[in-house]
Amino acid sequence: MKEKHTMKLLSGILFILLLAMGELKAQDIHYTQYELSPMTLNPALTGAYEGTFRVGGIYRDQWSSVLENQFVTYSLYGDLPVIRGFGKNDWFGAGILLTNDRAGSASLNHTAGSLALSYHLGLGKKSNTVFSLGAQAGFAQRRVDMENLLFEDEILGGAPSGEFGLPGFDSSISYGDFSVGTLVNSYLTSKFNFYLGASAFHLTNPDDGFISTQRLRTRIALNGGFSYDIADRLLIAPSFIFQTQAKARELITQARLGYHINPERNVTLYGGLGYRYSGAAMTMIGIDYRGTKLGIAYDIDVSPLNPASRGRGAYELALSYTAKIYKTPVVKPVLFCPRF
Repeated sequence: MKEKHTMKLLSGILFILLLAMGELKAQDIHYTQYELSPMTLNPALTGAYEGTFRVGGIYRDQWSSVLENQFVTYSLYGDLPVIRGFGKNDWFGAGILLTNDRAGSASLNHTAGSLALSYHLGLGKKSNTVFSLGAQAGFAQRRVDMENLLFEDEILGGAPSGEFGLPGFDSSISYGDFSVGTLVNSYLTSKFNFYLGASAFHLTNPDDGFISTQRLRTRIALNGGFSYDIADRLLIAPSFIFQTQAKARELITQARLGYHINPERNVTLYGGLGYRYSGAAMTMIGIDYRGTKLGIAYDIDVSPLNPASRGRGAYELALSYTAKIYKTPVVKPVLFCPRF
């Protein structure tokens, strides 16, 4: 019990020091399986698929092997192509995204919800290339659960839990948010397609400071990749994402190998490797089965520059389902005259 109180005491002191120095910055969520979380990757991916509707979610648990109060992040989304656009090969997409991020013993929670709208423009005679534009608008809340912290005056002086003096401190803040994105997806042949996108998040630079004004910096992201059938049942799919926010930079490269179990290609197994250049190695496995995608990933910190975090890992579980509901054509019976 004494050790538990000591840990909570240290957490409380560290928490106040970080707040006072202005170093407790809001960090955007990030996933190893970023392509299985399309609406957090790029707003232009809203409704950018062939099907009737799509629903999915992704869960990330970081450092659970070494921390009692680990870092947990999850997202839920749903999107669909809603109506035809201005051209015969164009369409509008719409979707909804919910995210939650919880960090550490202070239960620093970030909860957000947003609505997205996109437009997809088919280019060329066969519309083998699609140019997409998307936007997200939503509402976010950051909150600290003070009941999970224990401070020195609570141990020595018997002060009620969660009460301490910090002028101007607000344990819950809310703000609006706005993001945009663009994407080009091109099928050059039946065996090869590539895509390249760019997005900008937090364009309005909302204030998310607990004590004083602290603007959330705009995050710029580039994502791209290609898929190539190297054999009848084999495909390779490299991809990358580069992000920059304030003084932070992140680059991730990945490569997956897919195997089509049957000739119809409606069952595919995947395996892949990746690397986050801040010092994390990644492994991924997954399966696509008739519109259902399941992915599992694990990454581990291997950075030589941060020995304290070396060996700590995170795992992810992602699941999505794309429905394809089409009307069965009604064929009217034809009566043949026996005289003919």
